[in-house]
Amino acid sequence: MPSIESFKTKRGVVRFTDDAVLVEESVSEYARSLYQGYWQNERWGRKTIFVGYVFGLLFAVGWLASAIHSGDVLLLAGVLGLLVVLLVVNYVRGFRSPDRISLDDIEDVSATRGAKGLTRSRLVVTYTDAGSTYKCRVNLPSLYTDDGDAAFERAVDAFDERGFDIE
Repeated sequence: MPSIESFKTKRGVVRFTDDAVLVEESVSEYARSLYQGYWQNERWGRKTIFVGYVFGLLFAVGWLASAIHSGDVLLLAGVLGLLVVLLVVNYVRGFRSPDRISLDDIEDVSATRGAKGLTRSRLVVTYTDAGSTYKCRVNLPSLYTDDGDAAFERAVDAFDERGFDIE
């Protein structure tokens, strides 16, 4: 019987049932994760990262409001077009965001620890659905947070306990 029933992600939590993996992520859980991981930390450098997130969000909202108010349609269309292209490329590469993946449908699980300041730790779960193969990217907490390394190890161990060889 596996001992790990869940692990934290960047935007929520992944839970295991007897026959499935449940990915429970939301914007509110992402905000809570940022607050707990950075602002509630004792180190001032981590608090600075949180302040950077807040100012970045405020800047983006202010820029968007300014562009809409000034009628800069070409710039807005360019930014929106870039976002759509990125989403389409991800979709074409087979990435989906399912809420539930049956354990029997999982073909492979790969893990990348990530590099502090460059990339985020993540798992890529390859699974089949209706005869087609898809991938689900699960971003894990930042390595800058206190539980970043532990969350990565816990996620890898959770899939190892269920018989998946992590690459």
